[in-house]
Amino acid sequence: MPSYKHSKSGFTPLEINHPKVDAALPAGPETLDESPEDSNRSRQACLRQGGSLTGFTLIELLIYGAIFSVAAVFLINILTAVTQTQLRQTSVNEVNQQLTFVAGTIQRLVRESAAVENAAGVSSTTLVLRMPSSTLDRTFVYASGTAVYLEQGSSTIGAAPASPLTNDKVTVAGFSVKKFENPTGLSVVQFDIALSYNSSSTKSQATRTWSGAVARISAATFDSSILPATGGTLDVGGASLNWANAYLSGNLTIGTDGRVGVGTSPSALSTTKIKSTGDVGFSTSTYGLILMAPSSTCYRVTVNNAGTLVTAATTCP
Repeated sequence: MPSYKHSKSGFTPLEINHPKVDAALPAGPETLDESPEDSNRSRQACLRQGGSLTGFTLIELLIYGAIFSVAAVFLINILTAVTQTQLRQTSVNEVNQQLTFVAGTIQRLVRESAAVENAAGVSSTTLVLRMPSSTLDRTFVYASGTAVYLEQGSSTIGAAPASPLTNDKVTVAGFSVKKFENPTGLSVVQFDIALSYNSSSTKSQATRTWSGAVARISAATFDSSILPATGGTLDVGGASLNWANAYLSGNLTIGTDGRVGVGTSPSALSTTKIKSTGDVGFSTSTYGLILMAPSSTCYRVTVNNAGTLVTAATTCP
């Protein structure tokens, strides 16, 4: 049973939370005229029995529950934001690492190349390089499907095993190269690459692009024959972009339909193989023109000290 303490304003009940309090109270009839000394003795007896004179009210419990709920919501939101940021940063780092590797590989290969075989001013999804080493010539860098590949030592794509420059964690969103000719310098290759993180989650998706340009750092050098991909279709130089000089230590062979123009364009007549706007000179008197007679006998035509032409039979060339 609850006990009461006397005050000027009336009687105030004591809060007792422990079930053993009633047994600890002194026996006797309940009265409202309990003295302060009796009230103190009742409290001491209650404390000795393990009771408590204080506790939480219903209002306090509701307030504490509301505070805990609000704090829990804030903590969950913070944890979610941190997790999403970590996933996003992981995908961005992966894309940046692979993008840097692909761009660095292209820059290295272009600098080491002997020539860039791409057509000037034309965008392409394949970079074709001629390399000084025959085991690496030709070198292809191209995008196929969701990856970027490197293939070396083959005449065409697919003729040699290709090595992927990217893995399945990213996909290729874009890949293009373009060659620019520099008349006073070496070729420049511009390349644009875009990689995306390979994930179905929109929160983890990330795309990064790389645009750059790199020039060859050395003149073309080869340790093997320079052969065109298709015979009779490619030229060395052009009508407006000419090579200055040609130095050969061996033979120069021109096909049956070939003609030579010296100081001018070749003759339109297929039977005229050499056409010149200047003289044809010989630095030694023992040499001259070798002509074939209708009898298939060949004669060398020279000149004597009197300026008279002299012919002598010789072996046909």
